[in-house]
Amino acid sequence: MKNNLSRLLILILTLTAMCSLLGYLGAYHWMLDMLSHFKLQYLIILTTGTILLYFLKKNSAIIYIIFIVITAMEVLPVYYGGNKLDTLSTSVKIVCINLLSSNDDSEKVIQFIDAKLPDIVVLQEYTNRWQNQLEPKLSEYQCRLTVPRDDNFGIAVFSKIHLSGLEQKQIGNAGLPSVTGNFKVDNTDITLIASHPLPPVGSHFFDQRNLQLEQLGRLVAGAKNEVVLVGDLNISSFSTHFKQLISNSGLSDSRKGFGLLTTWPTWFGLAQTTLDHCLISNDIGVKAREVGDNIGSDHLPILVEIGMK
Repeated sequence: MKNNLSRLLILILTLTAMCSLLGYLGAYHWMLDMLSHFKLQYLIILTTGTILLYFLKKNSAIIYIIFIVITAMEVLPVYYGGNKLDTLSTSVKIVCINLLSSNDDSEKVIQFIDAKLPDIVVLQEYTNRWQNQLEPKLSEYQCRLTVPRDDNFGIAVFSKIHLSGLEQKQIGNAGLPSVTGNFKVDNTDITLIASHPLPPVGSHFFDQRNLQLEQLGRLVAGAKNEVVLVGDLNISSFSTHFKQLISNSGLSDSRKGFGLLTTWPTWFGLAQTTLDHCLISNDIGVKAREVGDNIGSDHLPILVEIGMK
């Protein structure tokens, strides 16, 4: 019985370690990239399994400690450091919600917005039906640009504060709309970029997503203003392509110091990872960063409150 349990644990731990390591090869294939997104789950399985194996068969457990360390180095850094700054005197609240085009629970969406009172609202998977339901209830957000679509890639930005140069942009070759605009905090110009790349399912979508992320990095790198990039980027921070976006753009993950703040999928919490992001220039401080309650979508909404350091 003891030997059978040991063999089972070794099999589970070996498969988990292999999945975690194969995720580092995500630059080469979309399926390998998928494996990169679940580092927290790998860490929990590796840690729990190694402890159990230690009590059953000490020598076999030792080898898995190195995989625990490697995986922990991916997960733990988001819990410290970053631009967290509780003392910001002037700040702007931004909410980003992937509505889910088939979701029909507009009341939960409005209740969330009313509870959080954001200055800027970014909505994704924004359809004509969502426009009919939400626009009348967002009347105080006078500055707006909406691009409703019948697929999952409509987008809208609503703002209580002035957004100059608000415009639709096509970034990448997938023909999907992004929205950009400029606002001020403490007399500092900040460019908002809202974007929603394709989900990387299949080689074509994978390549299109990666191209959009690459061009987003170039757009940010060439910006004269401070930048906030927000949206369902259809990638987790554990992916090599996300790390390349951070490197190319020079932006920071606003979650640093606040934790993983997983957002997807709402229907299977044990497998949740973070696809909804807010990336910021290094001179921007983060007063608050949180994930909202379920609003009927397969994504949880995110909120970030930012200001100048």
